This record gives sequence, structure tokens and C-alpha cells, in this order.
Amino acid sequence: MRLLALLVALVGAAAGVLTATLVSPDGAGERSAAPAARTAAPPARPAPPPLAPADALQREVGPLPEAAGASSVNLAQPSLMPHLRLKRGPKAGLAFDLADGSVLWRHRATVVRPIASLTKIMTALLAVERFAPGDSVRLTQASDEVGGSRMSGLKAGRRVRADVLLKGLLISSSNNAAVALAVAGAGSERAWVALMNRRAQLLGLTCTHFADSHGLDRRNRSCAADVAALAMRAMNEPRITTIARKSYARVWPGSGQKLTLYTTNHLLRDHYPGAIGLKTGYTRPAGFCLVAIVERGARRIGIVLLGSRNAFFDARRVAREAARVGALPAAT
Repeated sequence: MRLLALLVALVGAAAGVLTATLVSPDGAGERSAAPAARTAAPPARPAPPPLAPADALQREVGPLPEAAGASSVNLAQPSLMPHLRLKRGPKAGLAFDLADGSVLWRHRATVVRPIASLTKIMTALLAVERFAPGDSVRLTQASDEVGGSRMSGLKAGRRVRADVLLKGLLISSSNNAAVALAVAGAGSERAWVALMNRRAQLLGLTCTHFADSHGLDRRNRSCAADVAALAMRAMNEPRITTIARKSYARVWPGSGQKLTLYTTNHLLRDHYPGAIGLKTGYTRPAGFCLVAIVERGARRIGIVLLGSRNAFFDARRVAREAARVGALPAAT
């Protein structure tokens, strides 16, 4: 009997131990139930306030270029040239005054489209912030591998001045110059593209997304209103405006001899009155794209054309009509 009573007592004690054992919520193992009394833990330090998303992006991409006038077009304002119709014209377009963002003419200005080498405007903006004119950039294999428009003499292992690459980027629309700047500026083209998209977010470019540094990828997209805002920023950078208005340039790409770069902008090639830039683009999905900047007296107008059959003809027509409505002095 004593033995039986002892066994009953042992079984009861074991049951009590089991009821005081819990399985952790994530199934990682077992833990004992907390005792009824425990020393209070010291109060946790208050967490620092979270960094605002815009501030976090700003810290990554660097300073925004200062806008001399307006930083975007005013789409709420009625067009000053609603009568203008371009026969077989662009898929989308916008003409605006760079000083105040007033809209002279627009056509589907917020429709998202591929933008081809207009992508390089953003690469140029980031490049002038990260490289001084005389900075030396080491070329990598990545710039050798990109196709499309290329600047000769750029070979992996060579070192080239940053402004030589910037001239190739803006004058002859060189894809390998874009990749060279991207890799040198961010460690890889992928990291550079991330910076491009963060900058677009900071600028409020809601139509815009970049997939590479140069524009060959059809996923590079924007709308005429966003491209206009990007052009306004670019035209506030003296190094960009000085280069973008050249019809040609002689450069030293480190290949043993000088190279002549010729502009892809036929307004500059043909010495169209007042033409001072800015960038051309073409791929089959995007069609012909153009950001033309034209001076008339003390004023400057920007003309964005996306998916045009003849962008240079369309740009001349838009500039001519702007003069007729009295917005700008006529070209000679």
C-alpha cells in the first residue's frame, strides 16, 4: 500500500511539471512559464524619429540642381496655341517657357511612352554632380559590352576624363559613355539606375521609370510633362548647357589619337536660329524623340516630342507657331 501511495504521488508531481511547460509561439523550442513575480526590465530608450522618405532618398542621390525659374510645367494653365495641329505629328508633345513653366502647346502631355536616349538627360544630371570636369574615370568591361550608338576608343582598363564621357553622352549619344559614367559613379549600372529612379521620385516625375543608363531598354519611359521638368533642371547646369549646344567636339578618349564627335541634333547641325540643345533619342519602340531648346531674344522655349516621324521638322513648326502668337520673337 505504501508503495502504491508513493507511485500516485510521483505521477501527480510529473503532471504538475508538464502543465508548467509551454511551447514557444514560433515553434523554436520549449520554454518555462514565467514566474508570478519578476524584476521589472529597465524602460526602453525612445526610438529616434524615422527619416522621412524624401530625406532618405536625398541623402543617397545627393543635392538637387537648383531651378533658376520654374521646376515643372503648369499643366493647369490653358495652352497658348490650342490651334496648332501637326500633321502626322508626334504621339505626345509639349512646348513650354523655361523661365516660368507656362505651356505654349501640348498634345497628350501626360501619356507614358518609351523615351529612348532622352534617358541620358538624367544620367548627365547625376554625372555632373558626381564628377568634376578633370576627374579620371577608369573604363570597365561593362562599357565594351553595350550596343547601339558608341564612342570609339573606349576600352576596358583605360582612364578617360569625365567631361570627355559627358561630351560623348550628350553630343553623339554614346551608350558606352553612359555605362562608363554609371559604373564609375555607383559601382555598377544597376546601382546607378536605382539612383536615377530615386532622383526621379524626388523631382516628382510620376510618369518616369528608368531601366538602364542610356535608353536602349524599351522599359525606359516617361511623359512629355516629366521630360520637360527634367530638361528644366538640366538647363540649369552650366556644364550640360555648354556641351549640349555644340554641333561637334574634338576629344581625347585615351586611344592615342583625338576623336571628333558630331551631334545627333539636326537643329544644331543645320544652324537653326537660336537652337542651343538639348537631346535626341531613337529606338524602334520609342520612335524619334527630341528635347529642343530654342532661344528667341532673352527667352528660351523647350519643345518635347515623343514618338515623332520627323522630330526636327515638328520642332521647327512648333517654334514658328510660338512666334506667330506673340509668345516669342520670330526667328530670322
